[in-house]
Amino acid sequence: MIRLIKRKLIIPQGDTGTFTIPTQGTVEEGDKAIFSVYDPLTQETVLQKEIDATNETLSFTFTPDDTKDIEPRGDYVWDITLIRSDSVDSYYAAFKLPPCEIRRVTRAIYE
Repeated sequence: MIRLIKRKLIIPQGDTGTFTIPTQGTVEEGDKAIFSVYDPLTQETVLQKEIDATNETLSFTFTPDDTKDIEPRGDYVWDITLIRSDSVDSYYAAFKLPPCEIRRVTRAIYE
């Protein structure tokens, strides 16, 4: 189960789930949203999901394969980038990137 508590995203390693947030501004056909989890220690993106951003909300769905190989830690950060025909806008990058925690599970079904 994926949890979004205020801006903190908690993803149990290898779990399935979805989180939804409002789309910022107006949307048009062809708009995209890219969710990414970034590791400040290695300075690499460890997870990326792209969806169509044509609704009033953005829903990102995860499968076990998305997170099963990400090291469980609490010091990742995440952001969403909206790509429109005339602009590219990040949700949080101009402020402080919100935390993302990949939690270890007691029994990994995917192994």
